[in-house]
Amino acid sequence: MKRLALIALVTGSLVACGGDDEGGTDVDAPNVDAATDAQDIDTPPAPSYFGSISLLEAAVLNPGTGGTFFGQGPQVSISLTSSADVPGPVMQEMPTAIGCKVWEYTPAQALAAATGADEGTVAFALTGTAAPTIPTCAFSAGVGYTCPETATAGSGGVISPSGTAGVAVLTDADNTFVDSNSLGRYVRISGATNAANNGVFPITARPSPTSLAFANPAFVAETLPAAATHINIYGVGPIPNAASPDPGFLRDDNQVTVTFTAGGGNHFETFTSTTGSQTLGDDFDLDMAELNKLNGIPKDGTAFTITCDAAECPLGSAAGTVLNIVTTDAPTTGLSPFAMPPPMTKQVKIRCAVLGSGALTVPAAYSAFLQNAGATRIQASFIRGALLGGGPDNVSVVAGHAIVGFTN
Repeated sequence: MKRLALIALVTGSLVACGGDDEGGTDVDAPNVDAATDAQDIDTPPAPSYFGSISLLEAAVLNPGTGGTFFGQGPQVSISLTSSADVPGPVMQEMPTAIGCKVWEYTPAQALAAATGADEGTVAFALTGTAAPTIPTCAFSAGVGYTCPETATAGSGGVISPSGTAGVAVLTDADNTFVDSNSLGRYVRISGATNAANNGVFPITARPSPTSLAFANPAFVAETLPAAATHINIYGVGPIPNAASPDPGFLRDDNQVTVTFTAGGGNHFETFTSTTGSQTLGDDFDLDMAELNKLNGIPKDGTAFTITCDAAECPLGSAAGTVLNIVTTDAPTTGLSPFAMPPPMTKQVKIRCAVLGSGALTVPAAYSAFLQNAGATRIQASFIRGALLGGGPDNVSVVAGHAIVGFTN
């Protein structure tokens, strides 16, 4: 049985607290008895702090219809922010996390929501079938929280063809890679002579203890400079054609404990959050028509519903369901069909959450915000998750499975 209470399920940014329902001083209220040193009505309230931590097995659809998958893999999302940087929703059905909400962000606000701020470290501990070992996650300026496998850090090496189109091999004779710190991870390469070799790429295989195969269709064979660096990172996202058997890198019987250790800005207290005797949200499938909806979110302002039927999402298989929709208005020509470049003018986020049920409806009033978003691409994530208990009210911690689509 899964936990039957849900405060919030999100990917990337925010929970519904601090800023969702903050109100200003009523200037027309009687104040004859107010203290003479009461706060000036023009003084802005002190910022509130809120955050979200999620661990999801994300399966990503290929664009278009047909319901085929690009790959799947673990995705860690940690966002710890302030209401001074990330405003609350512009419309919501209710002040709690249930129902639908919509946010409109400027480019600066979108960046703040995506990266958050340095508030300490986050450690995940999993038990159960094939439970992965996850490295401690820490904040990196300009990037946000990442989970580097420090034992894989190295310098120099050689990038060469693998024999498979679009897949390169990194060989570093001075390093030793193992499955537990390589498979399901991405490799970050910096300082290569050829710019196309720099970036963060999904690891598709470990051909030997000193080599990694990774997906990069633009790679250029080269011997890396001695000063070039590489490191494997957990939780970046899907691995193309991941060989891990369904349900992937996270199993239905896995239990999760998250330990947050305060630091950085120190706006959050140290805490531990856990599924306890419960487990994370179960793996699930969607019917073809529902998968196609995730790749075809309407931009005409009409209401729409995405449903996971009772056979795939039975009662008790997850605490609840969330549909998270994010737009970008930046050009996407020439980019990967899964790239979400930062917005140029405005970003719209819609999140709808429901307890228990596997069906979610985005009302027309919320869908209408997509009409004026100037969207060049929309990312839609259908999430089934379990809430981890024991943490503070202003931070949601969830774990489960998700299916992600892109409307191009």
